[in-house]
Amino acid sequence: MPTIFDRYTSADGFLFLQDDTILNYWNLLQADRTKLWIANKVSKSWSTVSTNGNSDWFSKQADMVNKVVSSMQVHLQVNYKESITDGQSITICSSEVFYIPRRFVADFVELVNLVGSLEIHQKVAIPMFFVSKDSPQNFDPVLSTMIYKKEPPTNNSSTLYSAQAAASHPWNVSSEQDFIKLIRIMAEGDPLLMELV
Repeated sequence: MPTIFDRYTSADGFLFLQDDTILNYWNLLQADRTKLWIANKVSKSWSTVSTNGNSDWFSKQADMVNKVVSSMQVHLQVNYKESITDGQSITICSSEVFYIPRRFVADFVELVNLVGSLEIHQKVAIPMFFVSKDSPQNFDPVLSTMIYKKEPPTNNSSTLYSAQAAASHPWNVSSEQDFIKLIRIMAEGDPLLMELV
């Protein structure tokens, strides 16, 4: 990611999106582009897992997080420790979609460099980065309307999509017919999309 930040130095911010997530861009127009956006209010996407009694994987991830936090700049440590008050748990986020404004890019790059060669999973690293940069209460809530399922439905069901939601996850397009169906239902939010089909 740091190479993307370096390549687009005039960008106001950076929106990251997994390829099986639909973004309803028309619902993002009023979002505050000076704040962080992530699905921290979407319970199945953002959760806290206790490291007590769970698999060894969670404990190892928590140990690596603690190692990174202890080497952060003081302001990042303070943010992290104010947000994560339970030392016996870690925050997990699938990170299907998130936004980093330009003002947080330097901190993000620093945090990526602190992780370095540690094998911290992205689902653990991304929420650690976010709560280190700012308090979750300061995140823009634009993604709180996201429709989220852990597993895809057997077919791309219209119950998984709403033009009023900021995003929908997961959605798979495996054929031209799937793409046309998706564009038609998205046209409820942006009628100009019908010109594509």
